[in-house]
Amino acid sequence: MKTHMNHEEQIQAYGKDVIETLSSMVKWKYDDFHKVMLAEFSVDKQDQVLFTLQQFFPMCWDVKTIKKAPHETKHYAGAFSKLVKKQKLFSINIEHNPKIMAVWWPWGHGATVSVRLFLTNTSPYVAKTGLFRKLTRIFA
Repeated sequence: MKTHMNHEEQIQAYGKDVIETLSSMVKWKYDDFHKVMLAEFSVDKQDQVLFTLQQFFPMCWDVKTIKKAPHETKHYAGAFSKLVKKQKLFSINIEHNPKIMAVWWPWGHGATVSVRLFLTNTSPYVAKTGLFRKLTRIFA
């Protein structure tokens, strides 16, 4: 038995419930380039898929709200926290140290949407301290 799981196996393990639940609606494949579990589907399925994602990941951010998201959220999401247009980032409550998050990724032409499940950044979150942080806290 292997003791060390690769990227794909980790996502499949942590995302097992959401992957299985959505498998009736979408086909999953592992995208080695982005290191994500990827599902691409036509826009007519988006309401069902979105509803299902929200059951597993109650926290959701978009291009406007991500600016106000906790710093930990952006830390965990890494590059996936840089959202554009209609993209959304899904997570469980950040205090529970999410192992995976999901990104909602509508395609430019509007007929297709993709969902990507990814492993969160595992390096420990270190709060940025210093003068700027103190000033922003005073004026927040």
